[in-house]
Amino acid sequence: MKNLYGFLGVLLLTVVVMSSQHAYAIETAQSEQNVDESHYHMDGPMVIEVILRTNYADGVTTEQSIQKTVWSMEDFWSEYSDWQLITQDQGKMVFERRIEDISPAMKENGHFGLTDDGVLTIFEGKPDEQKVIQTFFQIDVGKVESSRLKELAEGIPVKSWYNFEDMLHTLYKAKAKQPAD
Repeated sequence: MKNLYGFLGVLLLTVVVMSSQHAYAIETAQSEQNVDESHYHMDGPMVIEVILRTNYADGVTTEQSIQKTVWSMEDFWSEYSDWQLITQDQGKMVFERRIEDISPAMKENGHFGLTDDGVLTIFEGKPDEQKVIQTFFQIDVGKVESSRLKELAEGIPVKSWYNFEDMLHTLYKAKAKQPAD
């Protein structure tokens, strides 16, 4: 009988200890939840400088800076859900995204052409204006049709990503061989 009373005493003590630990765990979880909720609670609007960087497939990066009045962090994060947060400082956030297309400026005013020394280049405007946006590789002009050389001299508009890729692929076949060391 003594063993039964001893066993019941130990069992009762175990239940009491476990209950108090469970109550402590619940209390701790509730206080952590309150801390998390208060972390996102805003008493009023917050003004943040938001920098939006867009990286285009043609190598061009654009950047836009805006002052954003934030009333709800949940709404703010959903507005930039397609962007990647790069840095976050006091009152400033930098977001970035990659677009698999050429930049709007390239579509509007970019032209393929050749420099005087035969390097395939994209110019802002016509090649004779010599406003280089991007250079690629040396062309062996002997491997290019004369009609294509004339087009390159006048400037071939870069109208789309497909046009950009197609032109690079086509002219890569005429890439000049590099001398062996």
